[in-house]
Amino acid sequence: MFLNAGDLGMEEQLNRIRYRAAGLLTVLLLTAVPGCADQALAEAAGTAETVAAADAVEIISRDFSHNGYVDSIAFLLPSGWSYESYEKIEAGENMDSHEWGFEICVDGEEEPSLFLFGSRQADSGRFDPAGLSPEAVQTGAGLTGNRYIRQITLENGEVRQEYYVLFDGVAGSGAAYQVYASLTPEAYEKYRPALDTLVAGISIAAVAKAE
Repeated sequence: MFLNAGDLGMEEQLNRIRYRAAGLLTVLLLTAVPGCADQALAEAAGTAETVAAADAVEIISRDFSHNGYVDSIAFLLPSGWSYESYEKIEAGENMDSHEWGFEICVDGEEEPSLFLFGSRQADSGRFDPAGLSPEAVQTGAGLTGNRYIRQITLENGEVRQEYYVLFDGVAGSGAAYQVYASLTPEAYEKYRPALDTLVAGISIAAVAKAE
């Protein structure tokens, strides 16, 4: 979705984006997570079960400024997971950030193993999908892209399962958006459904900065 800053102020536009994303992501959670379909159908009745299911996640949303645009990113954070947002800025025109997003700690981990981020270009150095077979993905908010999965062995002999999503371009943004996770095979097996649900719940929208 791309909105030009016109009659509405930028903040009001972003608030509308956040509101729509929050409702969409909540419904997505209830329909995508096993066992929640009946609660989604009962949402209109405002049942206690629906409220409890929605409380199992937190809707995270933040705006990031880059290259003449403000991108609003929202996603569902599972209960027990934590996050920090970040921006990497280099000196240059307007001091724009060259990478921005979220570092996510999975289920009580102290170090982040999952990243949701935007950058000026797709080549972030975290993952090279060349030679791998992609799986098509689409989020509830309409983002499309490709998912890649592979297992690697580090120099110290540790085996890691890598999970990578490269989204197609977000209209009007000009940025490349990606998801990257590196987990032990055991953690990957346990959290793969949560990774898929998190990806399915990502919403990104760009608003042009007012001149």
